[in-house]
Amino acid sequence: MSLIETSSFPVGEDLDYESEEEVELLKALSALAWGFVDSYRWTPPIADLLLAFGIAPIIGLYLMRFEPGGKPEDRERWVVVGDLPSMHFETDDTPTPALALELYCAIAQDWADTVLSGQDLSECYPIPVAPTQEHAEMLLRRIERIRSDFIPLA
Repeated sequence: MSLIETSSFPVGEDLDYESEEEVELLKALSALAWGFVDSYRWTPPIADLLLAFGIAPIIGLYLMRFEPGGKPEDRERWVVVGDLPSMHFETDDTPTPALALELYCAIAQDWADTVLSGQDLSECYPIPVAPTQEHAEMLLRRIERIRSDFIPLA
C-alpha cells in the first residue's frame, strides 16, 4: 500500500487567505482535529496531521499519518472535523481528498438513513449524538452541502 500523495494539499504559500480571521478559523479547525484524534489511543502514535481540504469553520479534511512501526496498511487515516460529526476512516479506497469526502458522506448518510428508517444502528459508524429524526435530517443537509459545494472544490 502506498502513501497518499500530498503534493496538492494546501500548505505554506499555497494557502490563500483573504483575512486574518480566516487564518484564525483554520487554526481553530486544526486544533479541533488534533483534539479529536488525541481522544483516541493510537498504536503507533500519530506522526503528523496534514490539512488536505478546509473551509473553516465548516469542514476540515486531514490526513493523519502514524509513526513507523505499524502494519503497512495502517500508516494513514482520513480525519474529518468541523460543524458536523467528526470521523476518522481508512484511506484504502480513497486516495484523494474528493474521494475521502465522498466516503465521509456515504458513511454519514448510512447513519442518517438508518435512523430515519428506525433500524438498528449497531452496524453504523458511531456518531455521538442522539439518533433522532432531527439529528438525521440536519446531517443529511450537511451531507448535501458537502456533495454540492465542497467535493467539487476538493
